[in-house]
Amino acid sequence: MENMQSIANILIFMAATVGVISVVIYIIGLFRQPDREEEEKNRREHFGTLREISLRDQRIRELQSEVQRLNELNSRYLVFMLNIPTVVMHLNSTLEFDEIASTIIRLVRDIIATDTVELYIYDKEADLLKRVSPDGKVEDGMTYALGEGLIGRAGQHRMLRIRGRGDEGYSGKKDKEQVEANIYMAAPIHFSNRLLGVIGAGEIKNPSGNEGSLLKMIADIAGVALFNQKFLSGAKKKAEVDPLTGLYNRRYFFHMVQKFVEKSILEDTPISIFLFDIDNFKHYNDTNGHAEGDKLLKELSELVAKFTRKTSVVARYGGEEFIVMLPEISREEAFVYAERVREMIASHPFAHREKQPLGIISISGGVASFPADGRSIHEVIQLADAALYQAKREGRNRIIMHKPFMFSDTSSEG
Repeated sequence: MENMQSIANILIFMAATVGVISVVIYIIGLFRQPDREEEEKNRREHFGTLREISLRDQRIRELQSEVQRLNELNSRYLVFMLNIPTVVMHLNSTLEFDEIASTIIRLVRDIIATDTVELYIYDKEADLLKRVSPDGKVEDGMTYALGEGLIGRAGQHRMLRIRGRGDEGYSGKKDKEQVEANIYMAAPIHFSNRLLGVIGAGEIKNPSGNEGSLLKMIADIAGVALFNQKFLSGAKKKAEVDPLTGLYNRRYFFHMVQKFVEKSILEDTPISIFLFDIDNFKHYNDTNGHAEGDKLLKELSELVAKFTRKTSVVARYGGEEFIVMLPEISREEAFVYAERVREMIASHPFAHREKQPLGIISISGGVASFPADGRSIHEVIQLADAALYQAKREGRNRIIMHKPFMFSDTSSEG
């Protein structure tokens, strides 16, 4: 009985102990609850801070990238602005169209930062914009009418045109569709209200929004250069070229000869001279009139120019007299060339040829060579002139090649 009482007492004690422990745990829990909430709050704040740091780092990277891009753009623009005087000086220092055109194309490609550049020059007579290749050659096969496509509209309206701003698409020839697909904007090239061409640029790498202004600025520079080239080359042509025949004039011929003589001496190569005139030209003028005589001079000049290689120089020496300089051609080779010219002219169906004393239009000429026949080019020309008059005395319609110790009386009628 006592044992049972002892067990009961033990159980009562254990229950009381468990109860006390539970109460203690509950009380401790009450005190720890705020700690867990604080931890959760701290945890959320920690993750929030990490997210803010991540976003801030991302924004910093974006800003750094933007700063780098702007620095590159500013560097590009600065280079352009600093080089404007040099570019303008270079463009205005040459009268060669291909050099000016290729410089403009390179300038747009470098400054605008695009792989696609299209330059078109305006042909006023044809009323067409003609494509210019990267090396400055005009391509007649690729043309735009004013108002046709982005290129044509820039020329017609004389203002910058940008794809997506009222200038959408092009429907026409496939080659032009390809060009239009690659062009993003186009600016007219003009000077003093004269349209000179159009320049187009393709998609732009790292655009800043100022590319249109840059393209217009380059187009303005190009306008001045192209106008100067056109005006000055026209003035230069008038000073160098005979207006009737389109051949070089006598003054420019001697200017050219001097350069070839220097090269001939340096390289020890010959220069041959072929001097000729039209037989009985006075009779032709008196019979048919001076207008017909001018036509004959022009037609004959075109024939000789086409027949002669590009490295030679053909000029009107005066009146009905012509001169051809043949670099790196011996006296004998020049004689063969001169004979072929004579035969070509004699067989050509010139107007009124049947009225001439010989029944044809014919020439008489003389050939001499430097340095084989003379110590100076002027002496060689005199010898060729003497041979020409020898041909006149022998009946005309012939070529005489100068021979050493050949003497002749140079007075004769045409």
